[in-house]
Amino acid sequence: MSKFNQSEKSQRSMSMPHKGKSYVLKYPSRTLAEDNMSGHLNNKGPSFPHELTKPQRIELPVYFNTPRRVIPQRPTSPTENPNLNLSHQQVVDLEKKTTISKRLKDYSMLAFACKRAGKTRDEGRAYYSMGVLYDNMNNYTKAISSYEKFLTVCQSIGDSHGEALAYNCIGVDYHHMAELDPNKTQFWDESINYHTKHKEIADVPGKFLAHINLGLLYNRLGDNERAAINHQFALRYAIQMSSVAGQSVAIGNLGQIGYSKLNGDNEKLKMFAERYLNLSHELKNRKGESGAYQQLGNISLSLGDFDTSTKNFYRAMKIAEEIQDKDMAESARCNFGVANASLKMDEHMKNILSQISQKK
Repeated sequence: MSKFNQSEKSQRSMSMPHKGKSYVLKYPSRTLAEDNMSGHLNNKGPSFPHELTKPQRIELPVYFNTPRRVIPQRPTSPTENPNLNLSHQQVVDLEKKTTISKRLKDYSMLAFACKRAGKTRDEGRAYYSMGVLYDNMNNYTKAISSYEKFLTVCQSIGDSHGEALAYNCIGVDYHHMAELDPNKTQFWDESINYHTKHKEIADVPGKFLAHINLGLLYNRLGDNERAAINHQFALRYAIQMSSVAGQSVAIGNLGQIGYSKLNGDNEKLKMFAERYLNLSHELKNRKGESGAYQQLGNISLSLGDFDTSTKNFYRAMKIAEEIQDKDMAESARCNFGVANASLKMDEHMKNILSQISQKK
């Protein structure tokens, strides 16, 4: 979806709203979808997502005029009343589904019309738009079906960048389906298959995302060696892009997700955690800082350095409270309690041993 001929550019230009001034389309020299993601990684666009354990998507630039993805709401905390404003939420959900259903019919008719008229690229864009809308309804089966049609169109016209986008979309959706039903091994296999295909044809930003997604999958399957290898490749590509945000995600995954693989190599673990802390601070990613202090606290705890461990967990707890992240704050508070108790017990035992030594 990155290379358009002059007539297509003209059609696109005519379809864009001008709002009082001329709109100049910006066409990157390499790709649209993945060069756009490169902008995210280098902080030229919207902030790159810092959630380390979530599969990462390619997003199209806004001038493609495709539906925007809806970011899923954070799950309700167990301490909150699940019935609070439930009726209002049901009304909102019903309105959302009604609107999406109407748009799906419109895009289905558009795809049919474009296919009959021989407008292949527009047909593919309609299928992609349907996939996004189905994703917004969490209907991953139908979303995958739409993306597969989009993929077929891209392959038929030799659009490798659209093909890469389709692989990413399908791979992420299979990942979501596998998380919903972990026993369906074919979902995990399909997700790995599509992210591998994405990796093979992508440019540098795309390869970064593919390796991140593969690392997440292998870690979820307990293959820590392959998970660590993929995150190391992701780190290399992030460095190649001079992307601070990309390095933060890759290093955070190496230190956090690859913990069991590196367990015992405390120096390497500490290096990753400290680097992630510095990058998170540079990005003003407070949640990342809290997570880094948690990692450092765990490393110190495993080494028996209860004083340092207590201090790191305390810092993690205070930052989590500051950003009102209840789950992180609760986790840090529990770890702080364990470390502090260990510290007091350690001091108590040292005092007893000192008294015994003096009596001798």
